[in-house]
Amino acid sequence: MTEHKHTSHSPSPHKPRKGYRVAFLLAFSAGLLAEMLLFMHAQMREIATLLKEDFRVVVVRDGKTREAPEKTGAALAGIKGTVQAVFVSRQDRLARLKAEEPELVSSVLPPGENPMPETWEASISEDSLGDINAWVSAALRVPGVGDIKYKPLEAYAIMHSIFYGHLITLGLALSFLAFMIMAAMALAHGHTPASLLASLGADRNWFLAGAGGGTASALAAYAVVYPVKYLSPVWVWPNPFWQVGLVASGALLGWALCQWKNDRY
Repeated sequence: MTEHKHTSHSPSPHKPRKGYRVAFLLAFSAGLLAEMLLFMHAQMREIATLLKEDFRVVVVRDGKTREAPEKTGAALAGIKGTVQAVFVSRQDRLARLKAEEPELVSSVLPPGENPMPETWEASISEDSLGDINAWVSAALRVPGVGDIKYKPLEAYAIMHSIFYGHLITLGLALSFLAFMIMAAMALAHGHTPASLLASLGADRNWFLAGAGGGTASALAAYAVVYPVKYLSPVWVWPNPFWQVGLVASGALLGWALCQWKNDRY
């Protein structure tokens, strides 16, 4: 009888996984989130600017007062939070109304009559918009002021736009600080400047994978938010330098992950 021998083959060791896809996906995910926040930040700034340009506080002069308009205007300009108070005569206000609504003026107002009041258009600083009621109360105590007209909801919208813009800036700054601390810890542990320079050439694929993820996130974000241009006239893309910074951060993330992996295995 022929004896059959079964030879046991030891399993070949697995080839270590490179992990380039992990670096790419991590850089893509973090970059896409940052891109969306940057886009929202740019939109908030643009909306706040447009609202501030449109927002006006109209101070109506009391028709029975004998106070000189110059004196009343100087008192309004002296209130804390006033940027400027520009006097608008009855003739100028009627001329503005005729330029904006010529058909309405011609159909409603008889020729030669001018029912428009004398007013001041006051610009308020951002710091005072949050407590505009206090400014209005102070303005109503000025001699010669009869009434004050403004859009309170527009003032609230300006404050919220400014607040959310600052909140996004703070969130991005803290996230970037945490990322830089993480990268510094990963790169500084057990490395010297010479070894880091040498690893940059040896581990360039990790560096390129992270940079590729950052670039892909910028392209994906642009593709997602581009249709907004057809939905609203307010559309602002962040500064291109931010895109360069995100691609560089993605490359640094991939390289830092490689150094961390090398230290653990």
